[in-house]
Amino acid sequence: MRPRVRRILSPLVLLLAGLSPLLSQGSAPSQAPVVDRLTHLAKLWGTVHYLHPYLAYKEIDWDAALVRALPGVRAAKTTDEYAAAVRTMLAALDDPATRVQPAPRRSPPPPAGKPPAPFRWLDAGTLSVYLRPDVDAGMDEKAFAAASAALSRELPQAKAVIVDVRGMGFPYPAEYVLHDLANALASRPVAEPAQRYRFHSGYRDQVGPGYGGYHSGFETREAERYAPPAGAVAKRVVFLVNGDTVLPPVAMALQAAGDGAIVSAGKLGDEAGVRQRTVDLGEGWTALVRTSEIVPRPGWSGPRADVELPPDAGDSALEGAALRLLREAWPKPPAGSAATLPDAVWRRDPSYDGMTDPAPEYRLLAVFKLWNVFHYFFPYLHLTGDWDAALPEFIARMEKAQDGREYALVMAEMGARANDGHVSLTGNPTLDALYGQTPAPVAVRWIENSWVVTDVGEPAKASGLQIGDVILTLDGEPVAARDATLRRYFAASTEAGMRRKVADHLLSGAAGTELVLTVRGPQDRVREVRLKREKWAPRPQGETVRVLSGNLGYADLTRLTIPEVEGMFERLKGTRAIVLDMRGYPNGTAWPITPHLNTRGATAGPLFRRRLLSGLDQGESQGFEFTQRLPDAPVSRYTGRTVMLIDERTVSQAEHSGLFFEAANGTRFIGSQTAGANGDITYFSLPGIPSVRFSGHDVRHADGRQLQRIGLVPDVPVTPTIQGIREGKDEVLDRAVRYLNEELPAPPAAGAPAAPGDGSGTGGGSAAR
Repeated sequence: MRPRVRRILSPLVLLLAGLSPLLSQGSAPSQAPVVDRLTHLAKLWGTVHYLHPYLAYKEIDWDAALVRALPGVRAAKTTDEYAAAVRTMLAALDDPATRVQPAPRRSPPPPAGKPPAPFRWLDAGTLSVYLRPDVDAGMDEKAFAAASAALSRELPQAKAVIVDVRGMGFPYPAEYVLHDLANALASRPVAEPAQRYRFHSGYRDQVGPGYGGYHSGFETREAERYAPPAGAVAKRVVFLVNGDTVLPPVAMALQAAGDGAIVSAGKLGDEAGVRQRTVDLGEGWTALVRTSEIVPRPGWSGPRADVELPPDAGDSALEGAALRLLREAWPKPPAGSAATLPDAVWRRDPSYDGMTDPAPEYRLLAVFKLWNVFHYFFPYLHLTGDWDAALPEFIARMEKAQDGREYALVMAEMGARANDGHVSLTGNPTLDALYGQTPAPVAVRWIENSWVVTDVGEPAKASGLQIGDVILTLDGEPVAARDATLRRYFAASTEAGMRRKVADHLLSGAAGTELVLTVRGPQDRVREVRLKREKWAPRPQGETVRVLSGNLGYADLTRLTIPEVEGMFERLKGTRAIVLDMRGYPNGTAWPITPHLNTRGATAGPLFRRRLLSGLDQGESQGFEFTQRLPDAPVSRYTGRTVMLIDERTVSQAEHSGLFFEAANGTRFIGSQTAGANGDITYFSLPGIPSVRFSGHDVRHADGRQLQRIGLVPDVPVTPTIQGIREGKDEVLDRAVRYLNEELPAPPAAGAPAAPGDGSGTGGGSAAR
């Protein structure tokens, strides 16, 4: 049921009645700091970039338009100069529907005395309908409801109607007022013109081929159709409008059908019928941004004034023009076919890969772009804190940046503010040097509040470095200093995820360079070791798939490949349980493994949420969610228990694998918190920073529980110890074996037959179709 007209109209009219009398903008100096102006400009630039239809098919360099406008915005001494500088950016669009104008002043109080009548008969067949804002503002609700009911009874009998909607502005109060009356204005079935809007389903990859299903394009809203009530008299309708009017759709429907005409006080362009979004510019200014286009139809390419009078034309002049149209000179439809709108064509944003020391304008472009991309498309924006506050903060910091190095570091810090482990800024020489391009041939992990060596590659063996050594200093500085520096520029979703990133880069640097470490070994003996940075790969430990004591299966999912999955289950089909080791990154094996584990017959897998942005919506961004179906295949089911080993190295697809297994058979997790970053990464570029990536989907457990910023939570928490590392123990695997032995029936004695699995997931691992 539609809301009553009065309840919809009153607050909108009270808000918008002041659109006609606008504030006069003086030339007094602005007291607002430059950062405030740049903050407003950034939001306007992003609104146009992602919502204005022209940018989907016209060759407009929107980056260049910003760069040209920035010096004027910075240098503006008055509010008028500020507005003029913003106009230089919008001029690149050449669109009268996108413009800077004074903000409306506060709505005046309702006029004193008797409010104007909503309608009156001019003669026996001509009805004049008054729907300007003051009719609603001047009536109480009871009187307005009575007047509306009376109008609904009278309107079907009129042969000619003049509808005065001057001043009925955005967002479409006239549409609401006229909706219930629109059918009575029609002489035959007519449809309003369709409009198309840009939409974005997630953020389409700007750098690589892209995946995740993110896409952009145009959407066309189904048009409203109007038909006269039974017994209604055929009629012609003239609408009176002015520069503050947003045309009600029925006016365009009737004009397009030849049953309606428009008399305008002032110029009327197609912007009178399109959607616009208002962007506050501060200092008494706003910007209107076109967000839709009218789809032309044969004989009618858009709203037009059939009679155009001066902007100050009075009521009698407008009514007289309307009567002449009705009685003497009804407009003929224009000859010829309507123009067509171009199709959208995907265009990547300009890249400036070699601009490692950008000019100040391009540095601000980078801040504007990163903020807007995350503002509109980052699915975990609700977890980032106050992202709005980040915009002026980083504009101010960028204004102080002196060179390309400071620029890159500011941008890295801004990206880190997203707290998403998928975020990284790479390809920039400053950042690449900071992170280090070549690792030391050593693996380290954070264990017992220290950075501990967990593997020593062959090139480092001669240095005397040993597994279990605690790193104290790096090149003469406390290792904590390097840790703190990296943390400042890395984005991470959890503390565990941050430790993984730091571990990956803690000892990295330029290829072939020497690093000097002070380490503490057994018996607290401190010594110095020297080694060189060079590429290396850890050697595999044991078979990828094997059977442990007690008839427990084991599979290293960081090494297992898709072609090996079937062989894994064949080898482990008689085991009591399987330990799935996911302490690292997998090779896409979750999809073929899951059907083997799905003893529950589950179909619903992880829950996805994606940001949607459309010019049809007045909100900043909407969204939708969908459930990923669990992969299925006609394979044998493994009915034994499964556990998955996890730690900070379990990230993204590794965590997603855990969501699959959890939904399929209730796999339990053993170890420590994971990185908490999942969601089909997507990319864009910034000046001098060729690759910026972030999570494009909000991915959750099948039951809707949050994963991002939490990670997979171990059912059995366990972490390694320094002593265990030195003794060569795998304490997490050992705990998993002990857990399974505690949970499962004891294995049969030697020579006794094994008990068959009962299919419940708690017995043996027999195979069943």
